[in-house]
Amino acid sequence: MDIKALIRQKNIKAVIFDCDGTLVDSELSHHQGWQYSLHDYHHPFSLEEYSVWVGKSVEAIAQYLASRLQKDNAKELIHKKREHRHLAQSSGATPIADTVMFLTLLAKEKEHLGIKLGLASASAKGEILNNLRSLHIEHLFDVIISGQNDLQDYHDPEGTNKPKPYIYLHTAKLLGISPSKCIVVEDSQPGVSAGVDAGCFTIAVPNAYTAGHDFSRAHLTLESFKGMDIGNFLEKIPAL
Repeated sequence: MDIKALIRQKNIKAVIFDCDGTLVDSELSHHQGWQYSLHDYHHPFSLEEYSVWVGKSVEAIAQYLASRLQKDNAKELIHKKREHRHLAQSSGATPIADTVMFLTLLAKEKEHLGIKLGLASASAKGEILNNLRSLHIEHLFDVIISGQNDLQDYHDPEGTNKPKPYIYLHTAKLLGISPSKCIVVEDSQPGVSAGVDAGCFTIAVPNAYTAGHDFSRAHLTLESFKGMDIGNFLEKIPAL
């Protein structure tokens, strides 16, 4: 199989990955961080309840919790959550090994294949970079974008982070590639919505925390990247 010819035939120019829940198994520590932020209020935040919010911005979750507490303390909750996450990250990130392996395969061949790799995460830039450096994969990406720190040029009264499409529009812009020629790999319903609304071919790869999400808008849903090489992957993708 001529992989380079297949890439040209499919008209694929870039693959953009989400981070949390896609490359890094971090949702448990995120949930624990929110529980820590609520400790002094003796307010429960079950894993089942949290799973509905996976993929949404930290600001959206904090506003929701603040409304539950009937307090104007969203910024305080975010600060405490990040304090806990900082401590949790000191022990290093846990990779979602099959997806990281596939990313590494793409990175080794990206120049030969004529494609670029991007990362677009709803998380804060420092947190993203800490995770990627912990896994020694930050150098694999041509562009790394944070939904919290890198979307200042976009304005939307409802917010600019996922599920809005701006992060994928911006990533494609910095890569110099039309969104329609980009493949997005996501693990959550908000992330899938962001990718689809940006005009990217969007793949859902659910994890244990997002298995109950509605992925009906995804162009393709994969159980995992286990055992998948680039040829197997391309066979699943239509011409863009």
